[in-house]
Amino acid sequence: MTVVASVLVDADAFAIGRAFSDTDCRLELARYVPVDADGGSVPYVWVDRLADREAFEATVESSPAVERIERFDGGIDRRLYRIEWAAAVAEDGLLAALRESDLLVKRAIRTSAERWLLRLRAHDHRALTAFRHACVDAGVAIDVRRIAHGPNSGDPYGLTDKQRAALVLAFDEGYFDVPHGTTLTELADLAGVSRQAYTRRLDRALRNYLTNTGIDELQR
Repeated sequence: MTVVASVLVDADAFAIGRAFSDTDCRLELARYVPVDADGGSVPYVWVDRLADREAFEATVESSPAVERIERFDGGIDRRLYRIEWAAAVAEDGLLAALRESDLLVKRAIRTSAERWLLRLRAHDHRALTAFRHACVDAGVAIDVRRIAHGPNSGDPYGLTDKQRAALVLAFDEGYFDVPHGTTLTELADLAGVSRQAYTRRLDRALRNYLTNTGIDELQR
């Protein structure tokens, strides 16, 4: 069973965080990470509410961690940049720990000028534990805020088939409407289980869904 962890890390604890330390924009690393011809990662970053584009670009490019920043097309309030990092960034403590532990970064958001939220997916608890130990060895302090378990099927929201069915049924039958279009007892009867079993299934479905769709960002 896979494990999804929400982790907070100080911006000055890793090279990418430090590269943006003198900017005040909302940042999110793109969910896709292309690979260049040399086999290295080339992160893309979304920048929101960019008041002074030229100042932002000059500040980031002046960082010793950045070789070049290239502006791509974007919307009115959001812009996509391609960052080429200096070779030393690959040996950064946090990035090296992620690579060595074989963790997938599902999402990386700067929640403030001082902190980043990372949502990580690990194959199992051993991989997550190895990552934590690697961070300790590298002197990188991380704050694990939440751990959730996802099915091996790879559901993006960590839902089992039964949890997904319970959540969809509740939505379709108007349970989340105001006023409620149905009751838990009626939903349980439709699902063919006891009210207690259905309630437990729905609660777990909601928790897993919220955990994997950004509840940590709302709590910052």
